[in-house]
Amino acid sequence: MNPRHRAAPARARTGGTRGSIRTRMAVILAVPTAALVALVLAATLAQVRAAERAATVADDVELALAAQELIHSVQRERGLTSGFMGGATDYRPRVIAQRAASDRARTALDRLLARRDARVVRDGLAGFDGLGELRGSVDAGHASRTAVLDRYTAAIARLNTALRGLATSDDPQLARGLDALRTLGDAKEHMALERGHLNGVFAVGRFTAADYRRFTEVRARKLDALERFRAVATPVRRDALDAALRTGAASTAAALEERALEGAAGRRLGVSPPQWWAAMTTVVDDLRTVQLGIGADVRHRAADLRAAARVRQAVYGAGALLVLVVAILLWLYTARSIVRPLRTLAAEARDVAERTLPAAVEAVQSGERAGPVEPSRLLTRRDEFAEVAGALDAVRRTAVELASEQAVLRRNSAESLANLGHRNQNLVRRQLGFITTLERDETDPGALANLFELDHLATRMRRNAESLLVLAGRHAPRRWSGPIPIGDVLRSAFAEVEEYRRVTLRRTDDAYLAGTAAAEVAHLLAELVENALTFSPPDREVEVQARLADGEYHIAIVDQGVGMDPEALAAANERLRGEGGHLVESARRLGHHVVGRLAARLGVRVWLHDSPLTGVTARVVLPASLLVEERAAEPVPEPVPAGAPPERPVGPVVTPVTTTRNGLVKRTPAAPRRPVRPERAVPPRDPAEVRSVLETFRSGVHRARSADPENEETSP
Repeated sequence: MNPRHRAAPARARTGGTRGSIRTRMAVILAVPTAALVALVLAATLAQVRAAERAATVADDVELALAAQELIHSVQRERGLTSGFMGGATDYRPRVIAQRAASDRARTALDRLLARRDARVVRDGLAGFDGLGELRGSVDAGHASRTAVLDRYTAAIARLNTALRGLATSDDPQLARGLDALRTLGDAKEHMALERGHLNGVFAVGRFTAADYRRFTEVRARKLDALERFRAVATPVRRDALDAALRTGAASTAAALEERALEGAAGRRLGVSPPQWWAAMTTVVDDLRTVQLGIGADVRHRAADLRAAARVRQAVYGAGALLVLVVAILLWLYTARSIVRPLRTLAAEARDVAERTLPAAVEAVQSGERAGPVEPSRLLTRRDEFAEVAGALDAVRRTAVELASEQAVLRRNSAESLANLGHRNQNLVRRQLGFITTLERDETDPGALANLFELDHLATRMRRNAESLLVLAGRHAPRRWSGPIPIGDVLRSAFAEVEEYRRVTLRRTDDAYLAGTAAAEVAHLLAELVENALTFSPPDREVEVQARLADGEYHIAIVDQGVGMDPEALAAANERLRGEGGHLVESARRLGHHVVGRLAARLGVRVWLHDSPLTGVTARVVLPASLLVEERAAEPVPEPVPAGAPPERPVGPVVTPVTTTRNGLVKRTPAAPRRPVRPERAVPPRDPAEVRSVLETFRSGVHRARSADPENEETSP
């Protein structure tokens, strides 16, 4: 079926590009924008973490102050217990009341711990778990004053140590406040321990060596802690501490402390425990007030840091959003400023391709002059797009000129092909008329066989001439007004191929074809049959089947060739649908283009597909519009212009004739020979008569050549 291989046509790629200009610009802007947004987001995240740390510090300070409240209460309980165990029995009601206050402070701290998971504080509170047992031993009088004092001190020291790891901060001011809070807590603990220790000593009346050594150690730690506090505290809180140490109670406590320092030899001190307790309690309470002030400062600083972090977080977030919005707007503006001119150029190029060029070609084909190309609207710009528009205008003008020249060339080529086809057809028509005259006057079987072969060659030449007319877009002049049997059309098509002896007609349903389409349908079928013969082995036949179904006539032409690969088959079917041009492909494919032109003109469907076993099958479907239900009259040829040779019949049609016993047509004696004038009019012969003559003569010649020489032909 024409060539089995086909080169894929070059197609413009309208999709599959790696990215449009918008996409590429988005990528270009996305990289720095993403980096900037990432930096802003990182800064925002840092502020989020700073705000969280500030909130954590504020919570830790609140928890530390609550723990210090518990320590403060237990410190007072420790001092009162020491005095009570030293012999001041009037302290008992105060001891019981202070125990209740310590329990209330512990309950408040536990409520805070229920809202926060502060493991270090919980571990620090473990020292207070045995506080109830310690109180019981005090009430029962089973513990010594020193041991009880040590148990209280150990529990307080454990909680103070835990509080040191509770709150930390990177802010210098906040870190300084936390350090001052912890240092003042140490000083207050040593002062409270000194108060409790001396309360018991004053109740006894004199120092033991161990009591005095312990007193001096506690006093030294107290003084050291106070000096360290002055080094880290703010001026305001340092002044508050100095004010607390200059009160009357502080002076009384300092004087009593000096008297205690003089009791190292164990002499009687003569200090009233309630006086000492009252003075030192006032000083310790004043330190607690300073401590609460430092806690308030730390909370305010943490709140300020948290608020500032949130403000910066909002600013950074808004900055990131602003950067993103600006980047998007910049991308939209840049993309629009580039894409819109490009779209204008593309629209103008499409206008040239879809309107200007076809209009120019149509004008040239109709003999008019092609109109001018409108200049680009972008030429008024003052940028690179104007230069591109100018270059494209030059390209468009050149394209229109080339298209016009090509249209002229195609028109001239088509007219040349049509003129050549008409000339060849006229010559072949005259040749066929001359051959017909010779056939009528010839009685010698050998010469008659040669004339029939010459007739067959001329018939094929006529088909080639008509193929030129088809490719040139012209109609063949062979037309018949009456209906033609499709079987005759098939046989007429077989008669127009070289190796018609290898064509086998397996089945033919009775139907009639409109005479106006008979010649072109026969031409179409002849091209397909010859194609099948060309690509079939020389010893194989080409089978043809024709049937009527659903108001359409289906014809199948089956060859026995090697088949076609899918790409070649698809390309062939494109040509059979009338797609593509015959001027841009190999001349070996002209048969497909001829079939495609005829099929498109007649409304006939033609396609190729693989046969079930081997080879390729050509399917032809004649529409109902070409079929005639009844044969109203015998086909009568249309009038032939004056001076034109007589038309050749569409195909062989059977009429009753008498033959010899060898199958040759009985002929009447030849008339006297006279010069043949090719130009004289020969009356058209009925198609049935021509078919009968061809088939009968072929059979007779075959038998005569294969018969015994003695069995010679006899004529009636």
